[in-house]
Amino acid sequence: MNRLTGRPEQVTCMLGCTANHSAEKDAPAHPDDIWCQSAGEDVFLPVNETGSPEFVRVLSSTLNVMPFSTTIAYRLPHVSIEVMQDSWIEGLDPDGLETVIGTLAGRVEQLRTMHTQLMKVRAEYR
Repeated sequence: MNRLTGRPEQVTCMLGCTANHSAEKDAPAHPDDIWCQSAGEDVFLPVNETGSPEFVRVLSSTLNVMPFSTTIAYRLPHVSIEVMQDSWIEGLDPDGLETVIGTLAGRVEQLRTMHTQLMKVRAEYR
């Protein structure tokens, strides 16, 4: 039931949705509170942001549909990436997600180059 209009709303759940929709079914809900989501696996790395490392969630992602969003693009399936805990890149369509993947792939290649350099420098350092 739409809390703003008092009318029932029919929503078809996104394929693969893992969200618990019981709250929206049991009581009137604000349209902004209705969405489908499927989350990927979380990864944590020790990040030093305050002077000592803490395990922080990085590069997590969710597949989302927000059928009543005021942002029209969010009414279609889209991906949001949590770059680092509480810092998001949101609303990615397939092209936007491909851009992020390409950017990160370039960074991984740079890290591989740095790894090779580190191995060489450490061997010489000994």
